[in-house]
Amino acid sequence: MPTVEVVRFPASDAYVADKLVFKDCLDILVKSEGLWESYEHHIELTKRDDIYPNLIASIRLAQSGPIDMQHVNFDGDATRALESPVTEVVVLSLKERADGKESRSLVAELGTNLISQKECHSVVVGESMENKGVVFMLLGWDSVEAHVKAVSEGVFPEIIDKLNALNGIEIAHTKLTRYST
Repeated sequence: MPTVEVVRFPASDAYVADKLVFKDCLDILVKSEGLWESYEHHIELTKRDDIYPNLIASIRLAQSGPIDMQHVNFDGDATRALESPVTEVVVLSLKERADGKESRSLVAELGTNLISQKECHSVVVGESMENKGVVFMLLGWDSVEAHVKAVSEGVFPEIIDKLNALNGIEIAHTKLTRYST
């Protein structure tokens, strides 16, 4: 499986007004050989003085605050989640003194139950390579409403309550568009 780079930042007014502000960044990434194959390819890119400074400068046009960049090797192919009508990104940060094994078990239980919902197309899970105890989930949904409805019934409220006791949880939904030159 390729390494997925998860980059999160508050969007600049320029990016909100025109998504093409991010075009230069994407052009650089698309042309970077092997970038999505492994974490090591990312590290090699950061050492390229002919590319990396331009990449960082192009990202800054789209951001209005700090960047959070983490790399994840998911337990399955993330493509289906990323290509779904709505992609849900869940970040679970294990709380101090919380049981990581219990949290991983609950994440697995949650994923197994979510994928059985017809509106959920994909669930993949992986730990951040940079931050131990931080787990990412990518889920593919028909809609945000389908996600909200699914997790409000059955076993989900109990599992989610248990996960909340062990983790700080951030959830975002987005509609991604495949970039091509």
